[in-house]
Amino acid sequence: MENRIKLKDDFRVQFFNQILSKNNITLKQLSKKINCGYSGLKNWRTGKFLIPEEDFNSLLALVEFESAQVKHNFTKYPSNWGAKLGGVVSNDRSQTFIAKRMAHARRFRKHKIIVPPEMNDQLWEFLGTFFGDGCLSKVFSKYDKRWLYFSILTGHMQDDLEYYKNKVMPTLKYFNCNANYNLRPEYTVVTIRINNKNVFNFLKKHGMPVGLKKDKLRIPKEVFISTNPTKAAILRGLLDTDGHIFARKDEGYKYPYVKITSASKLFRKDIKKLIRGFGLPAYEHGTDVLVRGSANFKTWMNLIGSSHPLNIKRYNNWLKTGVLLPKNGLVV
Repeated sequence: MENRIKLKDDFRVQFFNQILSKNNITLKQLSKKINCGYSGLKNWRTGKFLIPEEDFNSLLALVEFESAQVKHNFTKYPSNWGAKLGGVVSNDRSQTFIAKRMAHARRFRKHKIIVPPEMNDQLWEFLGTFFGDGCLSKVFSKYDKRWLYFSILTGHMQDDLEYYKNKVMPTLKYFNCNANYNLRPEYTVVTIRINNKNVFNFLKKHGMPVGLKKDKLRIPKEVFISTNPTKAAILRGLLDTDGHIFARKDEGYKYPYVKITSASKLFRKDIKKLIRGFGLPAYEHGTDVLVRGSANFKTWMNLIGSSHPLNIKRYNNWLKTGVLLPKNGLVV
């Protein structure tokens, strides 16, 4: 839900060693200093996991490097990198392997898979989730001599697993089908792959493009003339996947921002229009649609809300403390 930093191997070793040396602390002491998990810090040091941008900035403040040296030794991955990676990785899968798995699964299928008879707010939120983290892929199986239809969600392995398990996967009951999640530690991602034509067609019918999403996504027209709960549902799905809540360090973490990111200009305008329908002063900055301020943050959470456990926990913590700390600085 936020940008990730990947350091070059040689620089990464030098970076962490200099932090420990300059501050005369151990790695465990460093984890307490920047309020992050010890195991997570070890994985960042070895390069196994990418570093969240907020944590990287905290580490950078503890060491002295020339800005040019830092700039040329890291790569920043945008907040929607997981969904992009999911599309690429999914297309790399062997068609024969997929076909064999599908043929095996069909032997045990007992119930006819159904299409939801009508839309409801839970399904609109499901659609918003796919608009954020999802992709649709259509592959021809030479083994089965037919087309296979995949609806795929890709999120962060640590941040999004609980959300996927407890919010997204139960929605499949409307289609009378199931799906499993797959953890890929080498990419720090969790993936849900739904091998079902009816789910695929449902998402496509309501505006989800097949393949790349950039410049193809639009909020369905019927949403703009629907009820506020429907509008809120699709915005929740977007916030919880391609969105983020945060506050700036230079403002003392006191002034919250709600942010939804999209590379599609027209889609950003659709999002901004929906948000403004709730009386919130949404504005665009780069590829982000933002809402700023404490009163607006409360209005968002009261009228639109979030289904993501991390967002809910951070919001409740902000209500208690008056500051919206980075997620690793959360007071439980």
